[in-house]
Amino acid sequence: MNMTAERSLEIITEQIAQSRKAVSKSTGQSLYVAGFCTMAMAMAVAIVNIIAMNNGFTPIGHLLWFLLPVIIWLAMRSINKKQAHAPVNLVSSLVGKTWWTFAALVLGFFILASLWNVLIIRWLSSDPTVIVSQQVAITPVIILLMGMSISITGHILKSKWLVWFGIIGSLVVAVGDYSGIMGAILARISSIHTVGIWHNVSPCLSVFLFALIGLMLPGLMLKHQK
Repeated sequence: MNMTAERSLEIITEQIAQSRKAVSKSTGQSLYVAGFCTMAMAMAVAIVNIIAMNNGFTPIGHLLWFLLPVIIWLAMRSINKKQAHAPVNLVSSLVGKTWWTFAALVLGFFILASLWNVLIIRWLSSDPTVIVSQQVAITPVIILLMGMSISITGHILKSKWLVWFGIIGSLVVAVGDYSGIMGAILARISSIHTVGIWHNVSPCLSVFLFALIGLMLPGLMLKHQK
């Protein structure tokens, strides 16, 4: 039986709508998983740092951040194997490339800045004829990059609140961290040990917050989008 032109157009429209819905859910799933893994890693890093400092050791929890891209990749690979492959459109491609670029920049910056802070600064300090340069502030830069990625994601998803959260939130947190205002307040009301713990835990709190609002929440919104 031949279909009418109206019926053919209706079927095509339904298929396009189903494809868009599948893409939205797939993109939302990726954001949700990345946000969940990032939040879990932030908690793990904070706990390891607290335990290490309370026992007189160097806070080595930040080394766990290197495992985060691998964990997210393995989680997404496992999930994608169990689900039907969703078509890739411009929205999902742009969101994915935005966060891929963020991960590459952050990982590269973290490695180079850590090498500078730990190795080169110590080497320069051993030579009295060399003026020692200032250490690189890692957390503010990462927060600004994360805020920029969240804001770009908001533009792609046409979510104004996400755009402004990425801009305003990252500026407030980055400036607050760089200025050390919370550390100064804690130094007046508590011990140096507490200030040290705050210094090594506060980046985890910032990343946890941005992952929750900038990744996990938009992911949930897309997954349940009708």
